[in-house]
Amino acid sequence: MNIRFFSKLSIVTILLNTLWIPTIRAQSVLHASGNKIVDSLNLPVILRGVNLGGWLVTEDWMCGILDSSDPEGRSARQSLEGIYTETQVNQLMNTWENNWITAADIDTIRSLGFNFMRVPFGWRNLQYQNEQWCRDTSGKIDFSRFDWIVNQAAAHHMYVIFDFHVWLNQNLDYSGISNVDSVILNACTIWKAVAGHFKNNPTVAAYDLLNEPTGSTHDTVMHIIYDTVRSVDPAHMIALEGVNFDTARWHNVLYEDHWYGLTSANLQSNIAYFDSAYLPVLHKADSLKAPFYVGETQSPNDSSLAWSLNEYCLYQTNWSPWTYKTINQWGWGLLSFYPNHTAVNILTAPFDTILTKWSQVSNTGNCYELQDIKTIWSNGAKDNCSMSVIPTVEMQKSPLTVFPNPVQNSITLLFNDALNNSSTIGITDLTGRLVSLIPTATGTGVNNEVTLNVSGLAAGVYFVRVSSGQLVYNAKFIKE
Repeated sequence: MNIRFFSKLSIVTILLNTLWIPTIRAQSVLHASGNKIVDSLNLPVILRGVNLGGWLVTEDWMCGILDSSDPEGRSARQSLEGIYTETQVNQLMNTWENNWITAADIDTIRSLGFNFMRVPFGWRNLQYQNEQWCRDTSGKIDFSRFDWIVNQAAAHHMYVIFDFHVWLNQNLDYSGISNVDSVILNACTIWKAVAGHFKNNPTVAAYDLLNEPTGSTHDTVMHIIYDTVRSVDPAHMIALEGVNFDTARWHNVLYEDHWYGLTSANLQSNIAYFDSAYLPVLHKADSLKAPFYVGETQSPNDSSLAWSLNEYCLYQTNWSPWTYKTINQWGWGLLSFYPNHTAVNILTAPFDTILTKWSQVSNTGNCYELQDIKTIWSNGAKDNCSMSVIPTVEMQKSPLTVFPNPVQNSITLLFNDALNNSSTIGITDLTGRLVSLIPTATGTGVNNEVTLNVSGLAAGVYFVRVSSGQLVYNAKFIKE
């Protein structure tokens, strides 16, 4: 490892000093050239940004939303439509979207050195439940949220990647779109409109066609959507997930993957995993002369995060961590909000309560910043390819603590707040899907401690979610 690192470092340093430009150089559409992304002057641009998770796609696990009616936990709008009038639903969702990402947030993101934002969106951001378009007062498809983020990015000399995160009927199958004609047709309809709207827009860096899809035979499904986009926009890059690398078939593309495999608390274990699982992918992309993009990533400890960012730098890898902002997800967001001000059960809380809670997700007085994580990501975004300095800032303590972590058999949950008989404990996977729901009475509890047997879980990263009244607490743990 050290031999490879230092042999490349001098080359990378020269490239940093002469070639790599993180901001927008000229008003032109970026495109792929070999294994690089280049601008109109043929100068390389390395995309180092952040996901805007939770903004247009309200994922329950990270948005402080308690909603048992939505098994995938990705559409607060759809759940609210069963309770409130269309006017009320629009008022609630506008309050959320107006506050979750603001102009001040864009200022912060740019100040950290990021040069683009990956924007997850869903089909319900553009269509009603009956698949008819949402239209503005002039009768055109309502792209107001999309236009706002693109205009903000342009004003801050940044790029945007639009990521189709939730498609029609995804609540029935998290990753499944293959061989379902109506779903594929709707996805093509959505993308044809988006690509037609942003054709030739220099602030849009790429279209991420499908988020974490299941593969289809011979990549047929992705071919259909890819060809649809190309029929209206031949110029923009397309980010492809879950496909075979095929430079004869795909043109002007970013090969994309999401890397959540560095789950160990031990740096050397994560290095070994990176070398076995990720290096072959980077080498393959390099040999095919195709740019590579880690669209989502996260690391359980600071040393592994700093080390992995240097590896990305060495291989000229484009990246964007998941995510910029969360509610009570200690370590997943650069900003995270305390749940007592912002978390809410949207099925049982009164309208005014939801409105008040959601108006607070822009109030920085209700959140904490993970300074050490933020500094490491910022260093990486600013082209610092030497080992990132790991600050010694003491993390604020979560009201929910999980130990031991990592765990093999049993975990103990320690609460700062008392539980009650109506409290429930759920365990979710990385996507936020519930894998276990446990009434508190089934745990072995002493005072504010509860011990749970997790030996039956497969190895991986999980979250414990404790719901107590209006409060929702989350903590991450690693099952070995």
